[in-house]
Amino acid sequence: MVAAEGAAKSCYSVNHGAGRRMGRKDAIRRLDQATIDQELDACDILSNCRQYPKDEAPDAYKDFDEVLKSVKRAGLATTVAKLKAQVVIKDGDKADD
Repeated sequence: MVAAEGAAKSCYSVNHGAGRRMGRKDAIRRLDQATIDQELDACDILSNCRQYPKDEAPDAYKDFDEVLKSVKRAGLATTVAKLKAQVVIKDGDKADD
């Protein structure tokens, strides 16, 4: 994204990601590991984890397209390019919350 005229109102501060839709512990309880693995495989996304961390699964986060739309509607920024993840590298340490 690139800053739009309205970005000055937020001191050029824009969210750096989609933001969580569910807390880490809630995601671990509610999300299914097999479904996560199948969804990543269907999108041809590779991970360095034997089991992708449930608390980092896409379903634990807000819909990214909706977040982009809200940033644009707020006049903060406009999209100039979209990238598609192909490899995901995760740290093996436990979450610290």
